Amino acid sequence: MAVHMQFSGDAQKHVQAYLDYYNIVGNDDNGQVMSEAEFEAYKKKVQKARENRLYVAWRNSKGMDCKMVGPSSSCFCGHRYRDHNFDNVKTKEVHCKDKKCACRLFSYVPIYGSADLKCLCKHSYMQHDPRTKKCKTAKCTCSKFISNHSCSCGQRYPEHTTVFESREERQKQGRAVDPPHMKGNLAAGMGGVTDFASLADGAEREEMMRPMLPGAAHRAIEGGKEEQKEKVGGAASESGTSAFELFMAPHQYGGTVKKIMPSKNFAQYIEPAKKMVGTVSYTHLTLPTSDLV
Repeated sequence: MAVHMQFSGDAQKHVQAYLDYYNIVGNDDNGQVMSEAEFEAYKKKVQKARENRLYVAWRNSKGMDCKMVGPSSSCFCGHRYRDHNFDNVKTKEVHCKDKKCACRLFSYVPIYGSADLKCLCKHSYMQHDPRTKKCKTAKCTCSKFISNHSCSCGQRYPEHTTVFESREERQKQGRAVDPPHMKGNLAAGMGGVTDFASLADGAEREEMMRPMLPGAAHRAIEGGKEEQKEKVGGAASESGTSAFELFMAPHQYGGTVKKIMPSKNFAQYIEPAKKMVGTVSYTHLTLPTSDLV
């Protein structure tokens, strides 16, 4: 159940100030809030490293960035990415800040919430050593963590690796980096998150950017009810059309079918499309006339 909190007067400003502070400092203050002078000194200290931060992704053997690591992404050691030394840009030695933790390098684990990732030995990844990956359970003969977890890309867990790249390295490969308006962003542990679309799985991002076949798109919009039940690419609804299908399909506007053409404003369509839960009717997607031809 959602909890709504209301603040009046200066309380709202104080709460927002702390949220801004936490987004930058994270747990580096060891639970003791810094003074204003200490906070300003801290920002100057990390500014260069975060403007040229490490981009972290969970990549499959075919080169697809299946998951872009963010502040709350889980490591094999059980800690979050924000709990690691992500400011070690030059050496890329992103080890855990917890002195009691044996983790020497962040290793992404594809879990959400209370979910678990189990080894073929039937023990959780948390029951394996974060350095050797050997099972720590008594009498277990498992020498290395191996999981059959299947990614949305179709490949399994062992066929993925956690990669650390600089801005220059990603640009040379033609991969996404922070847009100009994010310059000066000091948020802690951003990892591979560059925009709203980077929160989606790699397979979903690829599908979202792939144009539909004209015939399939035409059927999705103008076909009869039986034809509309045909799946074109995603999960079908009563109208047979998924949000991603409609995102790339021609749209009905002003009584004529008009096709979305690539433009500089292409990114603005991502958010309304992503807000659609599951599948929707095409009439629910509104686009500006300036990008319809």
